[in-house]
Amino acid sequence: MKFMCWNCHGLGNPAKLRELKILLVANNSDIIFLSETKMTANDFCRVQNKCRMQNELAINLEGRSGGLVLMWRDRMNVSIQRYTKHHIDSMVKLESNKNMHVTGFYGHANQNLRSNSWDRLRKVGDSVREDWVVGGDFNAILNDTKK
Repeated sequence: MKFMCWNCHGLGNPAKLRELKILLVANNSDIIFLSETKMTANDFCRVQNKCRMQNELAINLEGRSGGLVLMWRDRMNVSIQRYTKHHIDSMVKLESNKNMHVTGFYGHANQNLRSNSWDRLRKVGDSVREDWVVGGDFNAILNDTKK
C-alpha cells in the first residue's frame, strides 16, 4: 500500500490539477490525503475523475480555506471510521488480511486553536489497536530553520 499526503493549497486551477496527476503517476499511490483543497465536496468530483481515483471522502472548505479529501483506488478495501474538518480516519484491509489504520491529519492553522486538532488526533490514537500510519500537514514548526 502506498499512502501519499499533500497540502495542495487549493486545487481550483488547472496547473495544480496537472501537478496532482503527475504526483499520482510518479508515485503510483493507492491512497492519497489532500489538505487545503479549498473546494466543496461537490466540486471535488471533477478532480476525482481526472485523477482516476474511484473512491473518495471530501470535507468541505470553510470560508476560503480548508477542505480535506481522502481518495483511494478500487483495489483498496478502505472503510472510513470518523472524520472532522481536521482529519479523516480510515481502516484499510491489506492483501495479507491485516488491518491498518490510516489517518490524514491537518493541524489547525491558528496556533491558539491547534491544540484542539492535536487532541482529536490523540483520541483517534487511543482507539487504534492495529498498525497505524498518520500523514498530512501538522502545522507544527519543529525548529526555526523550517520557517
